[in-house]
Amino acid sequence: MSSAKTSADLRIEFDRLDCDKDGFITLKEFRAFHEQNNKDGMSIEKAFAAIDVDNDGMVTFEEFQRAYKG
Repeated sequence: MSSAKTSADLRIEFDRLDCDKDGFITLKEFRAFHEQNNKDGMSIEKAFAAIDVDNDGMVTFEEFQRAYKG
């Protein structure tokens, strides 16, 4: 069985992070999710910046998918 995530799996994860359901993940939403899972604050910001390739402060599903699907 492949460990690669499907688009459907990624959509579920994206929707879980998109707390206000506006179609974007903000740093605030990303941080809240990861802080609940005991992630370091600085690494959260670096991870968000790496995913937010256009640096607009919002991660689209396409950016999220690109980052996690490879």
